[in-house]
Amino acid sequence: MSNEISTAFYDVMFGKEEKNLFMNKVEQQASLKVREVLNSPERLSSKIPPLPSVLIELVNILKEPNVDFLDFVKVIEQDPSLAIEILKIANTAKYNRSDKTIDSLRKAVGILGVTGVAKIATTIVMKEIMPQKPIYHKMFGKQIWQHSLYCASMCQILAPTHKEDMFEAHFLGLIHDVGKILIFNCLCDAFSSTDVDSKPGGSEFKKLMSEMSVDISYFIALEWKLPAIYAEALGQQRTKQESNLAKILFNANILSEVYLLYQHNVAHDEQISDLLNSLSLDEDLWEEFIDQTKEIEAA
Repeated sequence: MSNEISTAFYDVMFGKEEKNLFMNKVEQQASLKVREVLNSPERLSSKIPPLPSVLIELVNILKEPNVDFLDFVKVIEQDPSLAIEILKIANTAKYNRSDKTIDSLRKAVGILGVTGVAKIATTIVMKEIMPQKPIYHKMFGKQIWQHSLYCASMCQILAPTHKEDMFEAHFLGLIHDVGKILIFNCLCDAFSSTDVDSKPGGSEFKKLMSEMSVDISYFIALEWKLPAIYAEALGQQRTKQESNLAKILFNANILSEVYLLYQHNVAHDEQISDLLNSLSLDEDLWEEFIDQTKEIEAA
């Protein structure tokens, strides 16, 4: 099952195929383009989507030991569309239990809490980085984003087990798959430059893309100049997970990948139970995760 977990995202995207020792022309072209980007710092920088300044400010504010409530509000007020979205969420039945409309950010932050607003704000801003063109969104944008939300949700659930900040864990889960954006841009270029009627899906290609996406996400975190804890956790996904955040992300990613298999009836309850035992995790955490995925899918 370990091989299925590592390529689960790509199995969902392209379907499962028998093990192929050789990549087809589309796979070869895509792999070549990804390697070219990885081997050229200038090209990598040009391919990386910029990180909105408001997100950087929010992340930096939350790193301060005594976060100032009003400073937090001021940052969000710089982005009117973000402020409107937060007010909309604060006025949903889940949060607003009164008959009065919440019409100010201060009230919204008071209800949602600084950490709650930060989680919502970073989620909204990060979604803007995902490919928005209809063809790209249909091919991979929606899947990348949904998987990122699943992983972020599981990271947040696992954070208390390692006595880590839930926002930091959630944000790490959100950004862990940004490498896939660059990979699929290269894949779309390969489709447009290859005349043969073939599609990606071979097991060797999927394995290679899984490994490369981890490296690219790490380089993107460095390019974005995010706090070192995030780049460190991403960089440790291909090595030994030493930091608590790296361990949280590693387990959360495995479990969110398994959830993809679970949705497609490839993984079953007994296998999931065995996996949780091997990770020394309580089954109640999986049940909590399932409940949150239902909310994500409904939204």
